[in-house]
Amino acid sequence: MNCREYQHQITLLFYEELPDKAQAGLQVHLEACGACQSVYESEKNMHSVLAEDASGWDFPSDLLVESRRALADELDRIEKKRSWWRVPAFSVVFTPMRLLESAALVAMGLALGVYVSNIQAPSNAPSGNASNISVIPRDGSVSNVQVVNANPTTGEVELAGEVSQPVRFQGSLQDDTVRRLLFGALRDVNNPGSRLRAVEILAQKPTDEMIEEALINAMVYDDNPGVRLRALEGLKQYAAEEHVRSAFMNTLANDDNPGIRVEAIEALTKQNAKDNELAKTIEEVTKKDDNPYIRTKALQFVGTSK
Repeated sequence: MNCREYQHQITLLFYEELPDKAQAGLQVHLEACGACQSVYESEKNMHSVLAEDASGWDFPSDLLVESRRALADELDRIEKKRSWWRVPAFSVVFTPMRLLESAALVAMGLALGVYVSNIQAPSNAPSGNASNISVIPRDGSVSNVQVVNANPTTGEVELAGEVSQPVRFQGSLQDDTVRRLLFGALRDVNNPGSRLRAVEILAQKPTDEMIEEALINAMVYDDNPGVRLRALEGLKQYAAEEHVRSAFMNTLANDDNPGIRVEAIEALTKQNAKDNELAKTIEEVTKKDDNPYIRTKALQFVGTSK
């Protein structure tokens, strides 16, 4: 196993998803690897802070269940959108770790929202169930409200929903919280402008492993062509790396925007000039493309790669 896989195991460990057998191997690796030990300490500190801040929180009973259901629905939507054309190296990029990162973002967003809510709850709130009132801030909004229980005799009603509130945070791309918030912005399906701005910022540092994978995900799955194109531009110089190359091939084969497909084949042919096997694959993928430039470019690449 390499350090990337061990660092994935570190995240699984803190979410109590790592099997006991794997924990022993991870511990041995941490004792010998300073880089992974640093990642471990960073994750440990973040979880410690969240645990301390969450000590007094009182969540609505069905909020976690509803959050998990919403996450599952979104993952199903993404899975249905994926193309059948996926090489093995590309498939690895979007498997268990993608699920874990999505779940971590949902949990972190929920924790941050409730934490801010508790701080800004109005002191003159009306009498009643204080724990329920405290999670709804003055300038917050509630969505996906559902009736959990209703007692017609007493008139009491139990509700579950999602609370959101504007938040401001400043930092650099070195800051783990900044990056996670930007990753969250990339998943805001209702705000393409926010996704585009997030991609532009993340593209400044595509060498970071998590940022690179976020850009790949945006390039392949985002509904907005501007977001996909900006993510592609940020990844161009790494088109010779196996998993990035596979993502570019997926874009070349499946993106419905001819301009983006042109950019994909330009990057592939420039960064993999002497790869004969790739040239044959590109020729096969593009032989039915309705863009004549792409077909011509593919044939030229086959000729020059021999």
